Amino acid sequence: MKRTWRRRNYFIKKDLQGKYVFMFFIFVVLGSILFTVLFALLSSHTLTVVYERNNLRIGLTPMILLKEIIRAYWLFIISGGLLVALTAVFVTHRFAGPVYRFEKTLEDLIEGRLNFQIRLRKRDEAKELAERFNKMINLYSTRLKEIRELADKIKRELNTLQKGDVITLSGDALDSLLRTVNELRMKLDYFKTDHE
Repeated sequence: MKRTWRRRNYFIKKDLQGKYVFMFFIFVVLGSILFTVLFALLSSHTLTVVYERNNLRIGLTPMILLKEIIRAYWLFIISGGLLVALTAVFVTHRFAGPVYRFEKTLEDLIEGRLNFQIRLRKRDEAKELAERFNKMINLYSTRLKEIRELADKIKRELNTLQKGDVITLSGDALDSLLRTVNELRMKLDYFKTDHE
């Protein structure tokens, strides 16, 4: 039966996502400040006349405009900042989920589990990396299965040799055992370690 509900947890990796949401927000704030400073520099030598509630004010354009913008559009500024932060949460969710999944995958690999595949959501980033992880997991799982089969074969042949008389040991049995050990060694030589 297919699940009709979906769990929605948009803060998967709080530290990573929080950092990027903050960076997005700071980027927008710094961009707004830069725009305001540039506008103030370009209009610093001009005067502006403001008529408000039967009052006529004359002043430098940058200061009057800044006051008017903050007074008139503070709600839009706050809601725009929140919208940027919310958008950043959704955007970061698409790569924070895969990062979390890759961390869990590495933990599983460290613990020796090779009986799984990485599955990412439809809109997640890093699907190519997940495919490579899956390819590696499949390869290692297959190699390990082959090594286990060869080890079982060696064990069976040694049990057969142990039951038989060593004096009457045939050359074919020893050749078969040696071939299996060599095959096992070839499978093991696939893996490169820094302990060699």
